Amino acid sequence: MNLLVVLFLLKLLPLTVVETVFKANSGKEIETFSSMGDKLKIVAFGNSITATRSTIDQVFAQRLPSLLLEQGIEVEVINSGIPGSHTGSIEDHDLFKIKHGMDRFETDVLAHNPNLVIIGFGTNDAHIDNAGPDGESRIPLKQYKRNLKFMIKELQAQGADVILIAPNGLRGKYPEYQNVRLKQYVEVVKKLAKRYHTGLLDNFKLFYDYYDGKENRAEEILLDGVHPNDKGHALMAEEISQEIVRIRKLRNQ
Repeated sequence: MNLLVVLFLLKLLPLTVVETVFKANSGKEIETFSSMGDKLKIVAFGNSITATRSTIDQVFAQRLPSLLLEQGIEVEVINSGIPGSHTGSIEDHDLFKIKHGMDRFETDVLAHNPNLVIIGFGTNDAHIDNAGPDGESRIPLKQYKRNLKFMIKELQAQGADVILIAPNGLRGKYPEYQNVRLKQYVEVVKKLAKRYHTGLLDNFKLFYDYYDGKENRAEEILLDGVHPNDKGHALMAEEISQEIVRIRKLRNQ
């Protein structure tokens, strides 16, 4: 075998390279490991809590690259959050004339061939528009579970890791029966995460623990009783980044 053939074959081998990069705003050199320079591709899929917004400096998805780079993980994050979105389709509940979770799962998630997907739905699914505590949720609980289960299984079949976000509780003007209903959806997320061995951010618990029973503390992390502010997104991003690090370590065992 001549030298040219050997060199050609070496180029085909999946090499792991070490890159030296500079941590943002510090000048400190750190080493990151990647397969031929490829970044971990992450899709953040969800509703207005995932989507970017003008009143927020950085939502959690925008904070992940710098947090993960500190851990030596280079990522590309695609934000596929749309305000008003639930897990179903527009035929299931059409208050918001948009493409919902099942409508756009193929184009907004699978088409990107992600390594990891963060799924954050539930606030809109669980919401009761009228009729008080006995009213119907926009997406019934069983359908919500079925939709999430479908997404998880499709992604895992393609080799992608999944992190589920359980929605945070509502504060301020929202009646407590909305949280009673929402908690049922939170439990579905937690059970699915356990059953399918996905990552989990229990935002309901994370924010509740932050409040520590003090209602006025909600204003510190929520814009309007529903959506996290910058501090709330920073809390979320920190927890999610730790889940990603944990998942990648398991992958590399």
